Formats: sequence, C-alpha cells, structure tokens
Amino acid sequence: MKVIEKSPTVQERRKAALVPRASLVRWAIIVAIVAVLEFTTRTGMVSQSLMVPPSEILIRLAEIVPTDRFGQDVARTLTTILVSFTIGLVLGVPLGIFLWRVPAAGRILEPFIVTGYAMPTLLFYPVLLAVMGLNAGPIIVIAASMSLIPIALTTMVALNAIKPILHKLANSVSASPRQYYLKVLFPAATPLIFPGVKLGFIYAVIGTVAMEFILASQGVGFRAGFYYRELNTADMWAYIAVVIVLSVLVNGVLTWLEKRIRRDML
Repeated sequence: MKVIEKSPTVQERRKAALVPRASLVRWAIIVAIVAVLEFTTRTGMVSQSLMVPPSEILIRLAEIVPTDRFGQDVARTLTTILVSFTIGLVLGVPLGIFLWRVPAAGRILEPFIVTGYAMPTLLFYPVLLAVMGLNAGPIIVIAASMSLIPIALTTMVALNAIKPILHKLANSVSASPRQYYLKVLFPAATPLIFPGVKLGFIYAVIGTVAMEFILASQGVGFRAGFYYRELNTADMWAYIAVVIVLSVLVNGVLTWLEKRIRRDML
C-alpha cells in the first residue's frame, strides 16, 4: 500500500519559518539584558553589593566549576531535584488519572489538592527536619509534594478536555486498555499534560534550591546562601547562574521530549 505524503500547507510553512526568527529574538533579548547589566554595574548605577558584572560572574564560574566542592554541590542538588521530580511525576500522573476516572473522587479531593497547591509547604520543613534529620530527605519530600500537585491537576484537566468523539472512536475499533491510553488518551492530552510536567519540574527546582538555601549542609542553594551571608556577591551570582542554566537545559529537554512523545504516540 502506497502512502501519500501530505505537502505542508502555507500556514505550516510560515510557522516553520518563524521558529528561527523566534530563537534569534530570544538570544537578542538575552544579549541585551547581559549588556545592560554589564553597563549598569560597571558604571555604578547598580551597586555591586547587589549585582556584579556578568563578565565577573563568568570569570568566577570558570574558577569554581573545576573544583571538587562544586561537583559535589551540583551532584547533590541535581540528584535531589531529579528524585523529587520523578516522585512527583510517578505519583502525579496516576493521581490525575484516578481523579478523572472517578469523578466523585475528583470533586471531593480537588479542593484539598488545590489548597495544598496554594499552601506554602515550606512551613512543614521544621517538622520534617526533626523527624528525618539534616539530610536530603525533608527537601525531597517538600519538593516532590510541590511537583506532584500541578502534574496531577493538569493531568486531570487534560483528560477531561479530550473530545468525546475520541472515546467513541476507541470503542468502535475495540481498542485494548493499553491502546486506549497510549494511542488515544495520552497523545490527545499531551499538549495540556506537559505544561503541568514542566511546571512540576520548576516547582521541584524551587523547592530544592529554596530548602538548601534555608538550611542544608550541601548543594547549590546552600552554597548560594552561604556566599550571601558572607557578602560574597560574585560567587553567590555564579551559583545562581548555575541554577538558571540547569533549569533552561532541562526545560529544553522536556520540550524536545514532548514533541518526540507526541510523534511516537500518534
């Protein structure tokens, strides 16, 4: 059987042409921000006790990155973020599916979940610290709970937003439960689920770095807080830059993964 390939429409060609332009605009904005910061800090418009020139941050990064201490801090923070995010993802998606499959449970539990989403879970850190000790455990629990809630809520909303015709289509072809979820539900819900997954990762980063900043013995957040208390602005911003770069890289990976999953599932 010969497959006829569909030629791209004018709208699709225009959309493809806008992608490199958007990338250029993003890079132009980044370069402009760096240039403004460099100028304002060099001229004294912004006090260097608050912000140092980006060029000095790069110099400090080049000196800090090869050290063993930096490697240990990054390894600790990355491990905590990934473990927290994985727990949030593994528990959040099934929870969202459960809330969708059992509407009564969704109506009952959704207010509690939304309240937990709005409540600052950082308040529970002293209790967890007393129970689990000064280690990565309390940080993982808080960051995982912060990551889980948006993933569960967006999964439930995404599945509720699927058009009824897709359910009827799956039933008409006698799709198995595996085919129903992998070939119908998840591809249709992916555009709404993945923003929640990205948000879950962002909250995992926030929870991890914030907790390390407050009270920890190791990690990028701990080191940034340490240099903040030591009034070492250059090193503090160097570690903040590390968090920004890691977040951008992982966000790019998640965006690529979203496109790959949608392509493979369809």
